[in-house]
Parts: sequence; structure tokens; C-alpha cells
Amino acid sequence: MRERKSPMNGMLLFLIYGMFALFSLVLVVIGARVYRQVAAVSEENTSVRSSCLYVANKVRMNSGTVRLEQREGYFVLVLEETSELGDYETLIYYYNGALCENYQAAGRSFAPEAGEPITEIAQVVFQEEDPGLLFLRILDFEGNWHGIHLNVRQEREG
Repeated sequence: MRERKSPMNGMLLFLIYGMFALFSLVLVVIGARVYRQVAAVSEENTSVRSSCLYVANKVRMNSGTVRLEQREGYFVLVLEETSELGDYETLIYYYNGALCENYQAAGRSFAPEAGEPITEIAQVVFQEEDPGLLFLRILDFEGNWHGIHLNVRQEREG
């Protein structure tokens, strides 16, 4: 003989599928939220690391002298170079929420808005700890400071 199916069996099966779909949806929402947080932290860390490495590589590649100046109220890392066409300087500074760079002929007036933004960061501090030793500190948007020490070429006397 044939077993008779009760309407409760169908309801129970529908309820189990419904719970599975609901839990799957909850899992996807939680996973998406975690992914966004991880991606945001990763992007911020990349921004800080790339800022530090960018400045370090610019200092290492520079064939001229490196010095720290204050221009128009901004602390500016000045990388000087001399070529066949004349004297030029690369200015690296913090302006309007970003680490900026401006390549210009030496002696031109400083215009912070003319610089090219490199990366967005909360704050940058350049400190000359000893002659020839520069300390770059970068504040991320979480309030954490990151730093790197750089040996810089000094102007030769005489």
C-alpha cells in the first residue's frame, strides 16, 4: 500500500528550505561587511606604505642634495638636482590631505596647490634628527603613526 503524504511534510520541507535561504543570505551580508572592512584597512595600509616608500625611493634616487625647509608655512623636503638644462628641485610636502610632489626649476616661488597629489593620508611630519638623518612620520586615518628613517645627502661645504 501507498503511504499517504500529510500537508505537514510539505510545510516542514518548505520551512527547512526557507531557513537555509535565510541563513545563506545572512552569511552573505556578514561576509560582505567583513570584506569591506578588510579592504578598507588594506587600502589604508597600502597608502601609508606607498607614501613611505615613495619618499624613500625619491631620496635614494636623487643625485643632488636633500634638505628640509619651511616654505609658505609648509615643511618641504627639497631634493636638488643639476642637469645640462639647469638646476631643478623636487618638492615633497603635505597639502590638503595628501602627500604632494612638485618638480620645478630651482628658485621659483613655492605654490603648494601646484603640486601633484601622490597619496591621501591624514598627516605627514618631516623631522631632521641629526645632520644627514631624516625621520618621516605618517599618520593614517585610524590615528596610528608610521615612520621611516632616511639617510640624506647633505650640502657639501667649501
